[in-house]
Amino acid sequence: MKKILSLSLMFSLLIIASCKKDDNTPTVNKGTLAGTITGYDDKTVSNSDASGFTVALIPLGKTTTTDAAGKFSFSDLEYDSYDLSISKTGYGTYKVYGANLQSSSVNIPLISMGASATTTVTSLTLTNTTYNGAPGVSYIYSTSPVPSPSNRSFTRAFLGTFADVSNTKYTAFSTIRSNQNNNVSGGFTLDELFAMGFRTGQTVFIKLYGESYFSNSYLDPSLGRTVFPNVNPNSPAAISFIVP
Repeated sequence: MKKILSLSLMFSLLIIASCKKDDNTPTVNKGTLAGTITGYDDKTVSNSDASGFTVALIPLGKTTTTDAAGKFSFSDLEYDSYDLSISKTGYGTYKVYGANLQSSSVNIPLISMGASATTTVTSLTLTNTTYNGAPGVSYIYSTSPVPSPSNRSFTRAFLGTFADVSNTKYTAFSTIRSNQNNNVSGGFTLDELFAMGFRTGQTVFIKLYGESYFSNSYLDPSLGRTVFPNVNPNSPAAISFIVP
């Protein structure tokens, strides 16, 4: 009888311990991370069908694709901060860092994805040590196809103190510039060059690329620089000048 009572007491204690353990188990909050992507050509025309963009959670490996309206979602995610990779053939890869899921449903701000640039810079020639009437540097460039008011070209300049300056190796870069003619003037004032970190007497190289109006550029914290996925890689040789 004593043995039976001892066994009963032991099982009772185990059940109580198990209940206490379950009561102390922390609750894991989960929710849905969603967003919408609008696809554009390399100009300003949106696509009626935004399906086929692959969205991946880095580094979890979970992926999904957008529907025709550009919508995507990930459900049953623990509350956390997530990084996303968005890609599609003809668009390159865009990344979003630090999407915070701290409630049952979070929508990422609308993402505009531009197609890879079809504009090719065909010529780039240094012209003067002034720009817009002020000290600086100016150049003339042309693009293909020939731009027009209804089919403008978009370009971006990359600058550095090294001859192999490029869209992946640079000190500074310009905003996107638009034009509707060929053989147009571009450049930078001395104040703009100083703001980029260049100084009088330095030799600076400029490389010019065709770019999309909706650039898929993003700041990559691991690289410590901005990435430009959809510039047109075809570009003339860099030009150089000495900062006045």
